[in-house]
Amino acid sequence: MENLRETLQLVSVDKIDLHEAYEPGRLEKTKASIEKEQRLRHPVLVVKTKLGRYMVIDGVHRYMSLRMLGCQMIPVQIIHRTQYSIGSWHHKIRSGRWCDILANEPLLPWTTEVRETPPFITMCDSHTEYYLYKADLGNHSLEAWKKIVQCYSSRCKVERIPHRTRLCLDSGDVLMKYPPLQMSEIEAIVNKGQKVPAGVTRFNIVGRCLNLQVPLRLLTGRDALTQHRQWRTFLQKKIENMRCYTEKVYLIEGE
Repeated sequence: MENLRETLQLVSVDKIDLHEAYEPGRLEKTKASIEKEQRLRHPVLVVKTKLGRYMVIDGVHRYMSLRMLGCQMIPVQIIHRTQYSIGSWHHKIRSGRWCDILANEPLLPWTTEVRETPPFITMCDSHTEYYLYKADLGNHSLEAWKKIVQCYSSRCKVERIPHRTRLCLDSGDVLMKYPPLQMSEIEAIVNKGQKVPAGVTRFNIVGRCLNLQVPLRLLTGRDALTQHRQWRTFLQKKIENMRCYTEKVYLIEGE
């Protein structure tokens, strides 16, 4: 429990960076929920970067909600390198006009050619796969990636699929495949003041703290010393009532 206590910290809002964009609709729902309950259920999960800042790997909408609600401090759990692996989400979408828009976009040199180098982005339906290679995109790979995700996410419902999932597509379905990034690649993007598109990186995390239930009043004060003192008192009470579950659990979702 002592190790966990050290990872649960209050961090100034201006010392935290995002690596991915947020989804406006989801942000509004998250903000409304936090504002109604007047508390944050789960801490924002971050990693410490080489520049000494904190980068959110889970909880972008919680973080943005707290900022919008005027919080000066953010309750975080610092996740160490041994606690996570990085995957990606593929996106399944219904075919539509967006396909034609992307197919005719000059910035996107789609090809059906299979090369030795893995493609950066793959777009496939039930019959054909189309590829984008970084070599063909030059310095515009991130710009192209954002353009693609924005094109369909603003028009269609997106279903996220873990990147190693085998999937048979129905007629009319399109699957956008994105490769996992290395942490060094993600940090390089963030250090340039950029973000990857929303919903493409997937951090698999062990040892996360749930149900911390941090009151908003603890986060909105202007006196940092008082806030940290209140935080230590709050955390001590929570640690005394904490359990760590190590056994495997099967959860049936839905009704």
